[in-house]
Amino acid sequence: MRAKLFTAGWALLAGVLLVAGTAVPAVAGAGPHAAGPYKVKELRVVSGPSPFAAGCPGARFDNAHVAGYETEPMITVNPANPRNLVATWKQDTGPAAARTDLVASSLDGGETWARRTVPGLTVCTGGTADATSDPWISAAGDGSVYVSGVPADLSSLPPPIAVVASRSRDGGRTWSAPVTVTPPRVGNDTDRVTGSPTPAGHAYLAWANFLPGVFPRTNTLEFSRTTNGGATWSPPVLIDQPGRFAIDFAPRILVLPGGTLLAVFARGDFQLGLGQLYAARSRDEGRTWQPPVLAGARPVTPPPIDPGTGAELPAGYPGTAAAPDGSVYIAFEDNTSAASGGIGIARSRDGGRTWTTGTLPGVNAYAFEPAIAVDSHSTVGVTWYDMRNDRPGDDALTADVWFAHSNNHGATWRQTHIAGPTDLRPADLPVPNFVGEYQGLAALRGRGFAAIFTLAAPQARNGPTDIFFTRIGPG
Repeated sequence: MRAKLFTAGWALLAGVLLVAGTAVPAVAGAGPHAAGPYKVKELRVVSGPSPFAAGCPGARFDNAHVAGYETEPMITVNPANPRNLVATWKQDTGPAAARTDLVASSLDGGETWARRTVPGLTVCTGGTADATSDPWISAAGDGSVYVSGVPADLSSLPPPIAVVASRSRDGGRTWSAPVTVTPPRVGNDTDRVTGSPTPAGHAYLAWANFLPGVFPRTNTLEFSRTTNGGATWSPPVLIDQPGRFAIDFAPRILVLPGGTLLAVFARGDFQLGLGQLYAARSRDEGRTWQPPVLAGARPVTPPPIDPGTGAELPAGYPGTAAAPDGSVYIAFEDNTSAASGGIGIARSRDGGRTWTTGTLPGVNAYAFEPAIAVDSHSTVGVTWYDMRNDRPGDDALTADVWFAHSNNHGATWRQTHIAGPTDLRPADLPVPNFVGEYQGLAALRGRGFAAIFTLAAPQARNGPTDIFFTRIGPG
């Protein structure tokens, strides 16, 4: 399995996110209700040379990190200033963790970007943690921007890992020191922060606690909220606790119209041999949670292998988004082999109570790391990588980044090529380049989307990979 320094087996769990269910019509075409063409407006590098080219003296296992190796980008659009875009990613990634998480902000709609660090997050930025992972970012309705992460103390393995959050009041240009949401504990993982549209000063954070490969065990999916702009966070509340042979992970909090919170998460049930997606509702801002509803399930399949190296192929977590009308969408990987797969779409029209599933048309190759967003006109956008242009037997593992959108709730879709081909086997990289576990997609005001993703050679210029941004909108 694709091991991680923090909790080995994250990617194996990602591989169970293959969901099947009642089919939703999803036919590409140009009929009277088909979505019109969307185009890539620009492609810009957001990252730059590593600010830690000399490493971080004093951080344990620092020599395992690769300068200029950026992964796991995420992006948000500030509702209080739609030209303010803020992104985050793992900087100088190693076998699992990174030296720190970087943040970049734009005040001109993505034309220019300024990169910043979060003070005190790791040794690199004046803190005590040796490394960190899983950066997530979200803007609230009051203009505050929140970033969360999981810094770790690597003095023991498996390491104790905290969940922390930081806030920016000026659109991502400066950041407060991280506030501990839950103290260091072995198994904390897959954090996701969500800024609340209303009321002001509110934000929500969910995470999992698990240790793959240790069974039977107690696994929890937990939630905390702030009501004072991130100065303090509430004691953790249980969202869900699966059986002793199952693992909940990768939770995401969505805010539905009316203020209902929906926690969408994945589960690997190893006793049943199923990968599952679930959704749980809260009507009291996360104080209590209703029993989760199954969104879909299918048998666990072994992770596909790169035939050229024998390493597992990239894999990611599901993407989730809520529409203005309360509909909820989940994008997930639906692969069957290293040469065949696709992207699945689950949809709920009643706030997560019932679900139907289908697949994006025209995706037949191995596909991974889907991200999804819905704009104010209810246009659904999805980005992903796939390997339709890979040529078995050559020296490259080729992937492209794609975008599809639907103006009719997923009845029809149109595809657009975003970037690539890029090589997932860059030369001289001492650790596997598996891109990351997710990429970012956010709706812009009006129509269109902001996408952020990782590219390697030949696009990368500042190390093994770079982080790229693009605007995607109607032609």
